[in-house]
Amino acid sequence: CFFLLLSQFTLDISCLRYTKVFLPHVSCPRKYPERILFCGWRRDIDDMIMVLEAFLAPNSELWLFNEVPEKEREKKLTDGGLDLLGLTNIKLVHKEGNAVIRRHLESLPLETFDSILILADESLEDSIVHSDSRSLATLLLIRDIQSKRLPSKEAKSLRYAGFSHSSWIREMQQASDKSIIISEILDSRTRNLVSVSRISDYVLSNELVSMALAMVAEDKQINRVLEELFAEEGNELRIRPAEYYLYEQEELCFYDIMVRGRERQEIVIGYRLANTDNAVINPTHKSEIRKWSLDDVFVVISTGD
Repeated sequence: CFFLLLSQFTLDISCLRYTKVFLPHVSCPRKYPERILFCGWRRDIDDMIMVLEAFLAPNSELWLFNEVPEKEREKKLTDGGLDLLGLTNIKLVHKEGNAVIRRHLESLPLETFDSILILADESLEDSIVHSDSRSLATLLLIRDIQSKRLPSKEAKSLRYAGFSHSSWIREMQQASDKSIIISEILDSRTRNLVSVSRISDYVLSNELVSMALAMVAEDKQINRVLEELFAEEGNELRIRPAEYYLYEQEELCFYDIMVRGRERQEIVIGYRLANTDNAVINPTHKSEIRKWSLDDVFVVISTGD
């Protein structure tokens, strides 16, 4: 359970002998405006907008692309408690269309978005298979359109060593380097189709909710932890570059990294090495000395940027 993991980390750090260390001087990166696209409509989309409003830099844009008429959207958002006039960091851009019709998607500047979130539309929530099929179709269409719009010189400069996929897969993988797409998946069996293609990340929303409910049922105190992590403000999971905690080729154990994280008022709970795809959370051999690279990243719980 996540709560026990945090408790174990607190115990691990408290048992270490505290020694003052001189951390690398790294200034927090400046936030820049982002352009984000939501494909589809969820009944809790107003909550998602409020989270983005608290997180994004001023002058950011959130494009809402779905089949709900614009006037009806505003009413739903207002009824959900969203103050449309109170949005200071993000500007809402409304576009109406069908996310599985290519010509509708082609009307959007898909190559300009920093992130795209394909939502499991509430109109299809009664049919998991239909919802996932629609999400996958939207994903493939968006990636294909993006790949067609990329400059040809960029396409020629990329190399795909070790891949035997067909050319259209390689083109879409190239597009995935330019913008992030997260597909909301309802059926865990669908994730294999997304992960094998390597053209998108995914969120198993139903599975996440089930896991959270199971943890709360086992220990009610975990609810306070989840509320803190999922709130618009406060502590949350972040990805930190290695340069926050160490110098190039420095040899440290994970316990040392945890202590240095505490210097920054953070809890370091895992890492991902530069040459690997998956992160390691709560590593087993924390006392093992290893040589780190500045290309590595760490998973932390932190309150600030």
